[in-house]
This record gives sequence, C-alpha cells and structure tokens, in this order.
Amino acid sequence: MNAARFALIAALLLGVGCSSTPYFEAQTLTDPSKALVYVYRAKATNPGKKPMRFSYPDIQVDGESVGVLRYNEYLVAELEPGTRKFLATGLSPKADWNQREAEYTLKLEAGETYYMRLRVEYNTDNMTIGSFKGQYFIHMHPVDYDEAVYEIREASKAEVTQ
Repeated sequence: MNAARFALIAALLLGVGCSSTPYFEAQTLTDPSKALVYVYRAKATNPGKKPMRFSYPDIQVDGESVGVLRYNEYLVAELEPGTRKFLATGLSPKADWNQREAEYTLKLEAGETYYMRLRVEYNTDNMTIGSFKGQYFIHMHPVDYDEAVYEIREASKAEVTQ
C-alpha cells in the first residue's frame, strides 16, 4: 500500500473514532424587555424501549402554541414577562399525544432565561410484567441551567410556530 493511501485510511479511521461531545450555548435575547424560555424533552433515562418516543404534545403558553415537542428536542421562545401557563397537550390538531396534559405556571422576568423540562419516563413503581401501557410519569417543571445544559446539548432544536 502506498504512503498516500495509508495516510488517507488512517485519517478516515481517526475521524470515525473521534467523537466530540455536543456543546450547547444559550442564545441571547433579541428583545431585552422579554424573557427567553427553553422547553425541552430530554432522552428518557430508563433502560430499553423509550416511552412515548413517537408521540409528541403541542406546547402552549397561555393557550397559544409555540410548537410541538418531539422526543429529545427543545424549543426556545421569547415571551413577555409575567405569570405564564405552560401546557403540554394532545388536544390540538398539531399534537400526536394521547396522554393527559402536563402544565406548569411560571413567573417570567424581563431579560432572564428559563429552562422547562417535559419529563416522560416509565413509572416503574406502577408497572407489572408485560404491562407497559399507561404506565408513564409525565411532568413539566423548571430546571436550573446547570442541569438543563447537559440534557439540552443532546437534543435537537424543534421548530417554533410563534
């Protein structure tokens, strides 16, 4: 094998073997009089099959859709300050979600960034052998940046429908 061919193969193998850790950097507000909110649905932590992987809710803020949230995705929106109701719902033509709604009310301050996690996991405390249907833990809640950044960096950005 000639030296050039060997160098090309070695470079390709090194490139395949080296993977970089995903990096996440929060975007900056375009309007400082608003708040920036990330709503994300991290990978499920349970082993094996991932719950509700192909189902997705419509994420609404005060009754207005900001987009659908698929498995391992996040969306980001600039919102007016004040007390806002976040809702993950299947009662929308955009959604493919047959679970009960998850909601959280959060007070937003101008110029601040917030992280809301939609957690979807199997509820192993209520499961029996062979019965996985309807055994989910679904909860929406705020998360500190220090925790959120490690989950969001693994996720893809969802389309915002604002």
